[in-house]
Amino acid sequence: LQVTLQKLSEGPVWPELVVGNRRGELLMSEEQAALLHERLTHLTSDDLSGTLDEDKPPCNSQELEDCDGFPEDSFSLAHFDEDSLKPTQVVNLGSHQYLFTVDVEPSEMPCLCLRHDVDALVWQPRPEQPRNMWEHTPSFYVSSQASKQDKKFSTCAPNFSYASLCECIRRTFIYRQPSPVETVLFNRKQGRQVGEVAKQQVASLDSDKPILGFRATNERLFILTSSTLFVVKVNNN
Repeated sequence: LQVTLQKLSEGPVWPELVVGNRRGELLMSEEQAALLHERLTHLTSDDLSGTLDEDKPPCNSQELEDCDGFPEDSFSLAHFDEDSLKPTQVVNLGSHQYLFTVDVEPSEMPCLCLRHDVDALVWQPRPEQPRNMWEHTPSFYVSSQASKQDKKFSTCAPNFSYASLCECIRRTFIYRQPSPVETVLFNRKQGRQVGEVAKQQVASLDSDKPILGFRATNERLFILTSSTLFVVKVNNN
């Protein structure tokens, strides 16, 4: 059985025939492929360096922190079809460094936290929404990782009230979400009034043994060593 369908308006490409059904293959004619390449010509260049000024390089490697380094191995985010068990969507994460995953709701898939410049964005997968699968949840400020060369684990609370990371031994850092200030506070450098302040706290464990496990709830942090399970109370709720 062969069914031929004709589009009402010429031009738009159909990524799928039936909404939500990604099976099948999109075959383009040579004319369509040539037209597509022609439209993208302005986005490419034969000059690897472009028109950049050699005296002003776009990036100074000496200004980068350890946390800015990206692993030599590349990372990709893949979506697999539950029937064929084959990847249907593969996206290269590029410079968006993977930070951690966190379980927000037991009935949902774990959230994925990726770094975007100085922010850590938490993404909630929504498999039931194939056209809009990733939902952005609250963000965190991650430039504080720059001085944490011994960082071992990082996570956040399920309600996103705080993020936390620990070093290999002893110290744990807690970064709270910005909260309104009760008094009038001004930023002298910027000359403006500050309405919210984000607080940072440090917990030092009474142990010199390596940290083996790290878990956060809305109220407490659980830190495991080879001999002790430490519980740090973060919130009073």
